[in-house]
Amino acid sequence: MSARSSLPRLLVLVAACGKSSGAPAAVPEADPAGAASIAAAMIANAPSPAMVRDCTHADLGGGFAVTQRSLLAIAGKPIAKDPEHDVWMNPPELDAPAAQTLARPDADAKAKRQAAAQLLAAPFYVVYRIDNVDAPLALGVKELKRSTVSARVIRYEKNGRPTCATLFLFQEQKAVSDDAIARSDKTLVDPAVAETIRRDLTAQLLAHAPR
Repeated sequence: MSARSSLPRLLVLVAACGKSSGAPAAVPEADPAGAASIAAAMIANAPSPAMVRDCTHADLGGGFAVTQRSLLAIAGKPIAKDPEHDVWMNPPELDAPAAQTLARPDADAKAKRQAAAQLLAAPFYVVYRIDNVDAPLALGVKELKRSTVSARVIRYEKNGRPTCATLFLFQEQKAVSDDAIARSDKTLVDPAVAETIRRDLTAQLLAHAPR
């Protein structure tokens, strides 16, 4: 074959290689059922106090973060209608974006497969679990005291087993509490007062939750 006749073929090959190298890499996908299985294992293996050691900051860095509410949704489990599982105590800001995608029933099927691949590829998981919400005014109950929330951050390994957990407590800001108590001078709690406390507790959770 002459040099002239081989030149067009060479140009075609070079162009094809250039096009191939510039194409975006395929986003990994996985069966969401695998993500649901791991989520169910973590739910079933919630550690009791002193069952595991305390977490350090190094234990939590780089893990796949998920709230207890989202974890239940990913596993296909029912979500209790109580403050410990409500959105204001399980803010999406604590979730990895992939966790939010997997938790949404209306999410696109392809997006869910891509999110499942991210969860399955994670080195470990960091779960934010609210244990108790003692916040009467935030719930519309006229008991004039400052709210206290107890919560845990739990590290789980890829097999769904916990290896460490850290308890943390937080309250709404004192100024918010004092104002809410002063405004609760009627038989029923003003819904605006309850909402103000809920919003502040959400902000305090985001400020105090170990990351």
